Amino acid sequence: MEIKLRYVIAIRKKGGRKGDRTLYYWHRKGFPLRRLPDDSASAEFVALVIHLNAEADAQRVVSARRPPGSFGRLVDDYLDSPEATTLRPRTLKNYEYWLRRLERDYGDLPFTGIDRPFVYELRDSLAETPNSANACIEVLRMVLSWAVERGLLGENPASRPRRLRVPRRSAVWDMESEEAFLRHADDTMSLAYLLGAYTAQRLGDICAMTWAQYDGAWIKLVQQKTGELVEVPCHVELRRALDAALKRGVTILVTPTGRSFKPSNFNVRWKAVARRADIDGLQFRDLRRTAMVRLAEAGANAIQISGVSGHSIAQSQAILERYIPRNREMAKAAVLKLEQHKQRTKV
Repeated sequence: MEIKLRYVIAIRKKGGRKGDRTLYYWHRKGFPLRRLPDDSASAEFVALVIHLNAEADAQRVVSARRPPGSFGRLVDDYLDSPEATTLRPRTLKNYEYWLRRLERDYGDLPFTGIDRPFVYELRDSLAETPNSANACIEVLRMVLSWAVERGLLGENPASRPRRLRVPRRSAVWDMESEEAFLRHADDTMSLAYLLGAYTAQRLGDICAMTWAQYDGAWIKLVQQKTGELVEVPCHVELRRALDAALKRGVTILVTPTGRSFKPSNFNVRWKAVARRADIDGLQFRDLRRTAMVRLAEAGANAIQISGVSGHSIAQSQAILERYIPRNREMAKAAVLKLEQHKQRTKV
C-alpha cells in the first residue's frame, strides 16, 4: 500500500561535488524546515516524516486547547483582532512568524508571568543573530502592548528594551564588482542587478515587478513594505536591458521554469553568481544603498532621491547622512561645484 506523505518537498540540485541530486525536506508552515534522508523510498525516510507530522499535529491540538490567560491564547486573540487583520500582508506574516515561534516554546505560560528578566533572557538567547533578537523582542513588545491596551495586563515588561547592537551595514557596490558580477551572470541575473542598481527598490518589490508596470520609460509600483506608490524613471541602461529582455512570464524576473521568483530562491541564484565572480561581502540588498549613493554622487539631493527610492525626504536625508561615503569622489565633486559656481559669478 502506498503511503502518502504530507509536507514533503523535493529540490533538484545540479552540479557541485556530488553531481546532480534531489534533496528532500519536511516543510510545514509554522514549523522549522527539516532535512530528510536522501532515499525517499527508505523506511527511515517514511518513519521520520510520519513522526514529524504526528508531532506537529499534536502541537496544533495543544495550541487549540490552550486556556484563557496563556500566552498561546493571547497570540491567537491578537492575530484575530482588527489590529492584526488590517496589517499589510508582509507585516502580518513577519509578526505571525515570531509569535508562532514564541508560542511553541511559551504557549502554556501565563502571559501575566512574563517579566523583565524573562524578556532579557529571551533576547540574550538569540544574541548570535542580533537582528533576529531585536525583531523577536519587538514583536513580543507589540503583542504585550496590545494586551495592556485591552486591559488584560497592567504594564508591558517588554516596553523599550535595550536593543542589541547590530553592526551597521554600509557596503556599496563598486564598478569593479559590478563588472565582475555581470560577466558571470545570465540574462535574468544581469537584469536583476540593473533593476536593483537603477530603481533602488527592495528585493521583494523587484521580484514582484510585472511587465505591466513598465511603460517603456517608467516603472510604477506600490511598495510592499510601505504601501507607497513609487514611479521610477528608467535609466538608459536599464531601459535598454528591459526592451531587449524576453517576456517569459507575468513578472519581469522569472525562474528557468517561467515562474515568479520568491526572494528565497532568488537569493540562491544570486549567491551562485557572486561565488563564480569571486565577490565576497556584497549582497543584493546593498544595491538599494548603492543606487542612492550613486544618485547623490551624481548631484541628486535628498528630495530627488526620495522620489526614486520611496523614502520620505527626512528618511532619505538620514540615509544619505549615514551611508554616503566621505571619500575622494565626494570631495572632488564638492570642489568642482565650487569652481563652477565661481566661474558663473565672474561672468
